[in-house]
Amino acid sequence: MARRVLIVGTGLIGGSVGLALRAAGDSYVTGSDRDPSHARRAAEIGALDATASDLSTACRDADVIVVATPVGQVVPTVAAIAATAPDATVVTDVGSAKAPIVAEAERLLGPRRPFVGGHPMAGTEGEGIDAARADLFDGALWILTPTATTDPGAFRTVNSLVASIGARTLALDPQIHDRLVALVSHLPYAVSTALADLAGEEGDERVFQAAAGTFRDVTRTAGSNPAMWRDILAANREAVLRELDAFGARLGSFRDALAAQDWDTVDATIARARRARDRFPLKGERGPSDPVMIEVPVPDRAGVLASITTTLGDGGINIEDLSMEHTPAGGMVRLVVDGHDLAGRAAERLRAHGFSPTIVEAR
Repeated sequence: MARRVLIVGTGLIGGSVGLALRAAGDSYVTGSDRDPSHARRAAEIGALDATASDLSTACRDADVIVVATPVGQVVPTVAAIAATAPDATVVTDVGSAKAPIVAEAERLLGPRRPFVGGHPMAGTEGEGIDAARADLFDGALWILTPTATTDPGAFRTVNSLVASIGARTLALDPQIHDRLVALVSHLPYAVSTALADLAGEEGDERVFQAAAGTFRDVTRTAGSNPAMWRDILAANREAVLRELDAFGARLGSFRDALAAQDWDTVDATIARARRARDRFPLKGERGPSDPVMIEVPVPDRAGVLASITTTLGDGGINIEDLSMEHTPAGGMVRLVVDGHDLAGRAAERLRAHGFSPTIVEAR
């Protein structure tokens, strides 16, 4: 029987999830949107099997609900879902701030309707359903944010759904997610916006004619949806402020070295930045397809799954698949990672955190 997925919010991300799920062929996808015309358009381009005019009815028929609304609407949407979704419905989201959303979603849904926070690190300059693409998540990173109360079966369900549309998952604690994303996503938007604003205030129209490719690249995100980014910055305000302060201090140090003609410091900064830039993976890089299974005996206590997944996530180790078997003595978590080298790193990290993993071939 096909997995029944409800997508709430049929814009760029929600529409792309729908297109990718339908291309994978193992889901029946229903869509709901505050603007019914958006859902109808999503169905027209093939992102949905059906549209839902009534969210409460659609929730009752869904196995998995993906909340793909703007970040400021995630919690109110989850509250509406909580009022109607039956027990065992798995709920996830795509919001780019996680700690406040995850805490409130878990409170609203309770333990019987498990929530798994998510954030796809993918997008385009386009907006809305007509910018949606079935291949948007191919090779992209999709961060999951389990907590001490995350249900193992729900985590596996969301992890499997994300893998089915081509993304690779990384598990992070919600607070760590917000700190890292503030640096690599939200701060760049703030810098892009400030630079574009500075150019606009220059008062000489020739600045736009002189703008080379580098300036266009750096200011690309300044053209994104202002309301969407206001909500994102508000949701992750504290982490963004910390990164703005750190960036301001770093930029000030670079400015002082330049003013003092301290070329050794200027050269050292440029060299460090180049080395750091070389560490970024290529876009869409996935590595070899060599699945290796790790079995981890675990005690029967709350939070053990989150401890394992975030331990690996903190080490940059993607989990390709996950399952958990309950036993009288506790349980057995089975993880699949890509490659023996990665499996060795994963086992080392798990042992350092008090677990006793065994590496076996994937079955």
